[in-house]
Amino acid sequence: MTSATARHADKAPVRMPILTYHSLDDSGSVISVAVDQFLRQMKMLREWGYTGICLGNFLDACEGKTELPDKPVVIIFDDGFRSILDYAAPALYETGFGATVFVVADYCGKKNDWPGQPPEAPRLPLLSWDDLKTLLNSGFEIGAHTLTHPALTRISVEEAKNEIVNSKHVIEERLGTPVRTFAYPYGMFDRRHRDIVEEHYQGACGVDLRIASRNDDRYALPRVEMYYFRTAAFFRLFPTFAGRAYIGLRRVGRSLRKEVILDRDML
Repeated sequence: MTSATARHADKAPVRMPILTYHSLDDSGSVISVAVDQFLRQMKMLREWGYTGICLGNFLDACEGKTELPDKPVVIIFDDGFRSILDYAAPALYETGFGATVFVVADYCGKKNDWPGQPPEAPRLPLLSWDDLKTLLNSGFEIGAHTLTHPALTRISVEEAKNEIVNSKHVIEERLGTPVRTFAYPYGMFDRRHRDIVEEHYQGACGVDLRIASRNDDRYALPRVEMYYFRTAAFFRLFPTFAGRAYIGLRRVGRSLRKEVILDRDML
């Protein structure tokens, strides 16, 4: 890294919230945030002085390629639900925010009924390729979320490589734009998957629940699931010490639940 590049990289924020949404709807499900809550959250972020950016912007800054606004926050949508075009895009346009959408390549234009989807998750329409072109033209970044949304640790490494690499190729071919970012389905991956992702992408998100920093592994970036902040009262805590403490408590709770699930699966 040259001295000029190093100076630019040093200007990348030490801490960077990566906020993750899935569907915007009023079902109250674990993958949902109500539309009015999302709209309110974007306005509040703007009032607090934040600028919403896509993940690629943060990664470029970490590599010294660009500088960021004074108070950036990464906005992410997993799975590519149609509600992003209906509700998120107008709100983000109004606030001047950017965002990243991670899409499941073989399910574009269908519903989120891939194998392994929990029964309690609502089945909802996903963005079509034409929808994604519309978002791309309005400033969204499109990232890959595999071909069929499998838990990568539960399939062979060769199958996982196909899911990771060919989802990128399919999206690039259909949209005519480079795909630089990736998200691991269910946050499940190991070193082998991480290394495959590093070969083909600029960075990737896991699901470790905490605020990211420029010192984190760029191929396993932590993020904040906004289901935990879906009410106005909790979201007001977000930029405060109490909000950071709340994220920490939620992280401990998720770790404990994960251990219980792993123990159950081993029986």
